[in-house]
Amino acid sequence: MKPKMMKQPPQINADPSDTDGVYSNVFYVAASRAEFVLDFARIVPGVQGAKLKSRVIISPHRMKALVKTLESQIVSYEGKFGKLDTDNLNAIGFQNPAEND
Repeated sequence: MKPKMMKQPPQINADPSDTDGVYSNVFYVAASRAEFVLDFARIVPGVQGAKLKSRVIISPHRMKALVKTLESQIVSYEGKFGKLDTDNLNAIGFQNPAEND
């Protein structure tokens, strides 16, 4: 059996205005048979609800590849910076000072 050849990832051409990125502190994932929809949003203190910042629609096969890549990157990150805390995974980080009394 012939070994599989690794494809080079495509070069991504980006306009300078697109390279700033978008900050998101919350995300939602929905799936159908044909696609996954990833919504990245931002919650800010004092504002009701989250504001959608970006939506990415991806095929199930590409989603599985993305998950594998993310898992690999997390292992690498934890090797460099220490284990990530998995407590309070749903916490955003904003706290109401009145709740701390």
